[in-house]
Amino acid sequence: MELLAGELAALVERHRQRAAALDATLAAANNAARAWANDPAGGDARIRAAMANNPAPYATTFGEPPTATFAAPPFAPCTVVAADGSSIDPDRVAPVPCFVINTGWAVLPYRVGGEAALGSKPWVGPREAASDGGEDDGEDASPGGRGWGVSLLRDIEERETGIHLARERLVHGPVVLLFDGTFLPWDLDSRRIAARVRRQVMQRLLDALALLATGDEPLSAGAYISGSRSGDVATSLAVLAGQDPDRWLGADSLFFAPLLGEGERSALFRARSERGQTVEQQVPPESQVAFFYLRTGGDIARVELPLWAATPERIDRLHATLIDQCARCDGYPRALQEAHEQAVISGGDRQQFARLLESEAARQRVFAAANGKQTSKRRRAV
Repeated sequence: MELLAGELAALVERHRQRAAALDATLAAANNAARAWANDPAGGDARIRAAMANNPAPYATTFGEPPTATFAAPPFAPCTVVAADGSSIDPDRVAPVPCFVINTGWAVLPYRVGGEAALGSKPWVGPREAASDGGEDDGEDASPGGRGWGVSLLRDIEERETGIHLARERLVHGPVVLLFDGTFLPWDLDSRRIAARVRRQVMQRLLDALALLATGDEPLSAGAYISGSRSGDVATSLAVLAGQDPDRWLGADSLFFAPLLGEGERSALFRARSERGQTVEQQVPPESQVAFFYLRTGGDIARVELPLWAATPERIDRLHATLIDQCARCDGYPRALQEAHEQAVISGGDRQQFARLLESEAARQRVFAAANGKQTSKRRRAV
């Protein structure tokens, strides 16, 4: 502590200097945003030109002036559906390499018919013989490794569960479907996951998105990212201000924090990127991503939605419902919190699963290889 204490003064001074520099950057960003609002088409053209051969994420306008803000409409009766997931990742010292995925869900009706419903769906994988890796299996596709793409499988389970509940379960009134995190599972771009897994999940995603986009029922859909550090708008503002994006605002939230009042949302933007064969470029145009920012208390959340759901009526329903949901749960959507509670795998659950796995493996005379480090960790300290 004595050694660290001597470094604190310099640390705080560096932070103070960054904060002072941020004020000047925000002033330049506001000037660029006003010019963009005065000429949206011209600004978008400059941004698209800067995107060429540049993998950074950008944003273009989507029918609303980039400096516009919108108060929340009155909340209207609806059913809120949410899904969230949790997992037990592969343990390399387990007797049998495996993983667990648990998908929680919540259906909450507000001033419409029906009753609230909560539940979860757990399963253990893999459900097929493990691959030995190879040319088709990406960079890290060993049977006990990340090639299985546990986080990717968890993401697609969340989306399939939420979409099927919203489209096929008996729900009443207009529906608002919520996910936690990004709308599209970006791990589909990861070369660390086996190619065959990514292909299978992509097909499942396309099927789920097709189901979500069908039907004439009043349905709004949004993915909620609390405390987002995304920088699409910031990168675009740097282009318009003639600045280096790497030396510009670090996150969109820094720009929108002083702009948005309580409960207000920003203008709608279109997410754009030229990263090559990304997941967004593989989904149908109507399921590509638009987004806005939303202030709830001290949080500047990013809300992503498919382009087909970016109509005034659907956006108003989503906006009003998110504000109402956050008011019911200390600044975070209530339905997502309930789905999370159903999905969470506690420390005790994880230990019990490990014991059950060891017991079943021993019954079939399958034993883990000796591991000195793990044995040392489990040995009672003297």
